[in-house]
Amino acid sequence: MSRTKGSIGVLSLILILFPAVLMAQKVELFTDDQEILDLLADISCIQVAEKGGTSLRLSREGSLFVVQDTLGVTYRAPSPQEALDGYLRLKGICLIEEVKIIGTQRISPEAIRFRIKSARGDILHRQSVRADIEEIYAMGYFESCNGTFEEGVLTFEVKEYPVIVSIEAEGNKKIDDDKILESIGLKRFDILNTRLLKTSVDRIQALYREKGYYNVEVDSSRELTDGGIVLTFEIDENKRLFVKKVLFDGNAHVPDKKLRKVMETKNRWWLGLFSHPGSYMDETLDTDLLRIEQYYGDQGYIEARVGRPQVEIGEKGIFITIPVEEGPLFHIGELEVTGDLIRPREELIEALDLKSGDVMSKSRIHLGIEHLRDIYMDEGYAFVQIQTQSKVEGTTVALTFDIRKMNPVHIGEITIQGNTKTRDKVIRRELQLEESDLFSSSALKRSNDRLNRLGYFSSVEIEPTPGPDDTMSLRVKTEETTTGAFSFGLAYSSEDKVTGTLELSENNLKGLGLKTKLAMEYGQEKKKYTLDIEEPWLMDYPVSLGCRLYSQEKEELYYTKESRGGNIRLSYPLFEEVRHFIAYTYEEVTGLSDIDPTYRYLLTADDIDGYLTSSVTNTLYRDTTNDFYRPTRGSDLSFSLQYAGLGGDYHFTRTSLKAAQFFPIYKDKVALMVKLRWGTINGFKGDDVPIDEKYTLGGMNTIRGFRYGEIGPQDVYGNVIGGDRMFIFNTEVTFPIGGVPGLSGLVFYDAGNAYNKRIDLGNIKQAYGGGFRWVTPMGPLRLEYGKVISPESGESNGRWDFTIGTFF
Repeated sequence: MSRTKGSIGVLSLILILFPAVLMAQKVELFTDDQEILDLLADISCIQVAEKGGTSLRLSREGSLFVVQDTLGVTYRAPSPQEALDGYLRLKGICLIEEVKIIGTQRISPEAIRFRIKSARGDILHRQSVRADIEEIYAMGYFESCNGTFEEGVLTFEVKEYPVIVSIEAEGNKKIDDDKILESIGLKRFDILNTRLLKTSVDRIQALYREKGYYNVEVDSSRELTDGGIVLTFEIDENKRLFVKKVLFDGNAHVPDKKLRKVMETKNRWWLGLFSHPGSYMDETLDTDLLRIEQYYGDQGYIEARVGRPQVEIGEKGIFITIPVEEGPLFHIGELEVTGDLIRPREELIEALDLKSGDVMSKSRIHLGIEHLRDIYMDEGYAFVQIQTQSKVEGTTVALTFDIRKMNPVHIGEITIQGNTKTRDKVIRRELQLEESDLFSSSALKRSNDRLNRLGYFSSVEIEPTPGPDDTMSLRVKTEETTTGAFSFGLAYSSEDKVTGTLELSENNLKGLGLKTKLAMEYGQEKKKYTLDIEEPWLMDYPVSLGCRLYSQEKEELYYTKESRGGNIRLSYPLFEEVRHFIAYTYEEVTGLSDIDPTYRYLLTADDIDGYLTSSVTNTLYRDTTNDFYRPTRGSDLSFSLQYAGLGGDYHFTRTSLKAAQFFPIYKDKVALMVKLRWGTINGFKGDDVPIDEKYTLGGMNTIRGFRYGEIGPQDVYGNVIGGDRMFIFNTEVTFPIGGVPGLSGLVFYDAGNAYNKRIDLGNIKQAYGGGFRWVTPMGPLRLEYGKVISPESGESNGRWDFTIGTFF
């Protein structure tokens, strides 16, 4: 049983217990037996006489101890203490006849009796009473406890801590009452004790120190009221102080700037912006010292040590000086791998990504070990053990990695949690591992990425748990997000302007993964009606079957186009992550209207009156990205060939290539995207390519900063007539903003153009800029600004673009 031994408890025992016990009536006994004298010292109501009177002696008879007095009263027991206590019971000396609890108000006396050990029939011992008082204090409800013994009655008098009826703060100008009361951990009707009160004061001080008020003074007072007390925290904020300078002493080879960079404690930035307010916290600085040592270890100074900082707090701010002993610079010597090698030795050493002569970096060594571990875990050796042995010669460290692969591990039970809507089979079919499969770390990672790409879950975690007989159980923990929506309202994009929208969609119909969408968009420049249905796993096979019908009227740059049609599509896996997509599309352009007179001469009678396009598209694509909305790693690759001429009015072929790669820059949060797109369209059988099928670029999804359809070959009047070739290059860096869920920022660079006959990389349009993206319940929102590099006459200098829809 744990016991709280605070200063109050100790003080009460010293000042209360011993005087109280001495108040009991004394009984004189005489003995010259030292063992009995030692035992009697713990019994407060017995006084040992110098001579005469009743005399005691202790003896032993076989396995029993015997206490006997001069009057012949004798008691035998297995131990001296039990024998003495038995004798005193016979004589009625220091015998507890009753235990009383007084002073309780809210706490039941029986609750206290349950915690203490002293009971009727016991002999009164100092240590026993002291232990009982400690137990009473440990309950946390009592401010004081007195123990007294009178005429056989042991009484514990307690005083309960008060109940908090109200909590107030005074003197706080820089932090609101609500934030202070939220931080303290106390609330109305709590029982106030000294420990909780001190904790509350410490938390208020910590809250102020985070804001730079390092010299804040916090006191508390109590005022009795009906039913309890009013607890008031009295705050003297004093002058705001910040870390003015962080200095280092002894760092000959690593500059101050690099050491400060790894610290959380930093010099205050101007205006205290960007999460560097310059506040000082002891706990944060302690952690910073470990970070500095770790940084030195990564730079090859493996014997570097950081001393206790000197902190000076003055009127102008806080100055911190950190002593450093760098030690010598170490390099990696010979590398070796030993033990159970499942691949050639040279291949395993190469996987370490370390070379003799490299600077000795602890983090690179740990990373190399993880590379080795991944190789073994991918072959089923989930419990592989890798021990690093080092041999130091001067400033060179030879490293040996000893590998014990252990037994191969198979997948045991797979359990799924958190899916209240999504069927288990929908989740299981995305997993790359099944029960009894050999464990694979890469398959585990792919499984996690595939589940994230579904868009059904706000978070996914696959947790491996060791099981019996060399098995590994998998627990798939999911947190579902909204997959269906009924929405109506107004949307805006730079391309289509203001549009009224009405949409009913569900990406996980009945938890089976079925995708359905019924949508209407109605605006000045666009009127569109769409019905789309897709089964991503046809008859529980990884075969996707979908169908789409639409009708649209859209105001283009030089005319208004009315069309209707649809497609039926099928996709299935070929190998690894590569799938084949085939779609048949039927589209009828019912006619063009509102034609710009300067553009009309480019159109044929078929263009104006309407035409049919019947085409089939074959696409190979591979998607290994890790997130549906904002990938931070993986790739998105596709190659497609469209053939139009299956009974339509035009014959042409379109070839397209897309390659996008995502690189995590920092902890899967900051990511770099590089994307390349190329396309060509050619007519055949004597047909020209319909003018509205040609490539025109510009806008949110191609080259930002330009207007939609602004880029492409032009006629003599300056009209953009579109090209039969196109090339687009995009690169961007995305990063989370302010901890707001789904909100991210980006900076980008775009380049590309549309051409006739051939692509000319010497003639490209360029732009750069930045913006924001936010995954909202209405859909992904994009707000981005592009600045055109060297705009030509008539081209945009730059522009804002806004849309709600699929991310770029």
